[in-house]
Amino acid sequence: MLIPITAAKNSGNETVFNIVDSLGAPVDLTALGATVVTVAVCGPPMPCGITKIDSSTDDVSFLNDTVRVKFGMLALKPIQPAYSPKVSYVTAADLEPEVIVGEGYSTEIKLKVIC
Repeated sequence: MLIPITAAKNSGNETVFNIVDSLGAPVDLTALGATVVTVAVCGPPMPCGITKIDSSTDDVSFLNDTVRVKFGMLALKPIQPAYSPKVSYVTAADLEPEVIVGEGYSTEIKLKVIC
């Protein structure tokens, strides 16, 4: 599922979306034990992890399969083509991030940043 998103730079507006697996079934982050959900932009023009926000602040929140993100809070410039953010989570038992949204995954986001 491709989710096109337009976000104004430095905007606190929330985008709400649901996480699904390859069969379209909801991915319940709460049931999986997610403790932190991170949104990171990787690839040109910046290396992975240089700009990211997570649920340790109010820029990202989650409950069950629903994720709320303030994409405008990512330190991104308005450029073309659109960014492809990755969404990942960690649990108390496993601190290695598990990517659940991104290029090549069941759900992909194309993010256009505007001034």
